[in-house]
Amino acid sequence: MKTLVIILNILLLIGLIPAILGAMTSPMIFDAGENPNLWRVFYTMIALPVVIIICQIISWVAFYRQNYGFSLKISMIPIIHVIILVIFMFSMGSSPKEKEKNKIDNPNK
Repeated sequence: MKTLVIILNILLLIGLIPAILGAMTSPMIFDAGENPNLWRVFYTMIALPVVIIICQIISWVAFYRQNYGFSLKISMIPIIHVIILVIFMFSMGSSPKEKEKNKIDNPNK
């Protein structure tokens, strides 16, 4: 379990770089217009680097105190966060109001 926690924490620290880049470019998500679903993705992308850093600190403190089970559970939180982010991205389709507007604007579709 010790080696799993160490490997997971190293992978999360490496994943912090793309998370920071994603948070920096997340305002560009609104270039195509606002959508209520976009705000969930935006906040989730902004929060990901913060979640990784906080979970890393707590995980290493628990690891230092030899509480490996708790350390592993805390290290899994950013992975769950990424899964939620992916789910939000797949649900980013048009809202019902936009679908109705598009239907009115383009009756052939």
